[in-house]
Amino acid sequence: MTDLINMTKAQVNALLASPLTASQLKKTSHADLVAMFDAMPATDALDADLRDAHADDTPPTDDKTLLKTLRDLTIPEGHLLSAFAHCENNVTNGAPKSAKVAADLATWVWLDARKVGDMTTAQKKGVLSSLVKKGLLVITPDAEGDLLGWTLLGFDVVQALLEEPLPAMPTAKKQKAAPAPSPAPKKARVLDDRIITQPAQDQKHIKAVTQGSKRHLLIEALAKGATIDDLMTATGWNKDTVTSALRWDLSQAGLGCERKGGKYFLLLPKGFTRPAIVEKGQAKGAVLLAACKG
Repeated sequence: MTDLINMTKAQVNALLASPLTASQLKKTSHADLVAMFDAMPATDALDADLRDAHADDTPPTDDKTLLKTLRDLTIPEGHLLSAFAHCENNVTNGAPKSAKVAADLATWVWLDARKVGDMTTAQKKGVLSSLVKKGLLVITPDAEGDLLGWTLLGFDVVQALLEEPLPAMPTAKKQKAAPAPSPAPKKARVLDDRIITQPAQDQKHIKAVTQGSKRHLLIEALAKGATIDDLMTATGWNKDTVTSALRWDLSQAGLGCERKGGKYFLLLPKGFTRPAIVEKGQAKGAVLLAACKG
């Protein structure tokens, strides 16, 4: 787990489920921030290591720096920042985040799926690289897709952009496409073995799952060991929803997941011998107790 004592106030703040504003951060001591983090429920702290990768100790942006950054911003960069601000937050609950806090994260796949003028994927990546060089976004590689996060300056810039309508994107001139070269054969991607989601440590965060629900189908497949394709077949979800569910849906039920040899397996909380699956008419408390006793 993260060593909070050796982190700056801004870095600890970025780990909180609801980070403080720049003004609130100035008035809060380092010790109080650590206490706020320690008081968070276990489920809120599950993704703290991901947020830690994006903690930013940059001091609050002054007006002069903000205005200069806005002046230097190109139209495509402004549109991509705006698209990122409204893209889905694949790391937490899949809901539109609309740039609520600077600690928000999203995966590249969400941004790539959004229409941004007539930019291609390659053009989006080029603009994204420019935004990283300007210190507005950070990218952290992840097995399920690169994670994108704000810097404090980038978050201040996008807040200013969202207050005013953006200029129209320049229309790309149509050119005759050159014959596409034959693609080189892709090497099979080997994913490392690791824990995707830790099971809950506190039993009060463990919840029974309704029999026959999509979560039940996901858990049932994971109990036997399954690939992403297996999980897509079992649930009827697409790949992005499945990878999101491995973090969000499992953590909501207090369960965990690990990847071994390219397959994903269910992790049960300490003291549980099976997941708590509740049938219609059953008491959830009794089902949870039975799952503990085996």
